[in-house]
Amino acid sequence: MLFNPYLCEKCRSSILEAIGRNILSNDWITILFLVILLLLVFSKQFFGERFYDFSRILYSNKYFTSNKKSLRVLNFFSFQLFLVHALLISLGLFILISQSNFIETTSANWILFIQIFVLYSLFISSKYFIEKIIGTIFSIEKLLDNYLFYKITYKNFLSLSLLPFLILSVYSFNFPTLWLIIIGGLLIFAHLFILFSYYKKQQKIVLMHWFYFILYLCTLEIAPYFILYKVIT
Repeated sequence: MLFNPYLCEKCRSSILEAIGRNILSNDWITILFLVILLLLVFSKQFFGERFYDFSRILYSNKYFTSNKKSLRVLNFFSFQLFLVHALLISLGLFILISQSNFIETTSANWILFIQIFVLYSLFISSKYFIEKIIGTIFSIEKLLDNYLFYKITYKNFLSLSLLPFLILSVYSFNFPTLWLIIIGGLLIFAHLFILFSYYKKQQKIVLMHWFYFILYLCTLEIAPYFILYKVIT
């Protein structure tokens, strides 16, 4: 077989073109990862002690005890963590939707990501304010504030575990759709485990008002996520 330099040159050009296109298509995701990392660095730099306590919540309650007197979810530190949480979850949903072919993506696939991000952020924000209104109506603001602070803190923390998987999926190799579903399922399971641990700690209150507790679970913890799933897919 004769050596064909033109053919080799053509193959080399095709490979370089393919690599170039792949890098170009991931430019907006690279910027997104940079924004996420900058937000985390900013939080660590300007809220060092709080960020350190937050990073240890799996084996230390200091973050919750130090903020017990002012259970404020709407502060700058918490807002940064929520923004990171929303960006990571939205990117994870975008990758899952793209690989599952639920929606045919185009060169402007960043628009789809923005749509998912806006929808998810509005969903979480609306759910939070509805729960705050319910707490005011039934005069259980303190109890509900404690629960919301606990729940949102762990949501923000669990979402950070997605970061290495998303980086690998974008720059190293594409995880099979089944793997992405399993990773998402593990996050949901961890979130449910944390919620039930909290309910167990508050079992006296839960048993005293079991009817309202079940009603709350169905209307504000199960139904909204089912509706969000149907809207996205």
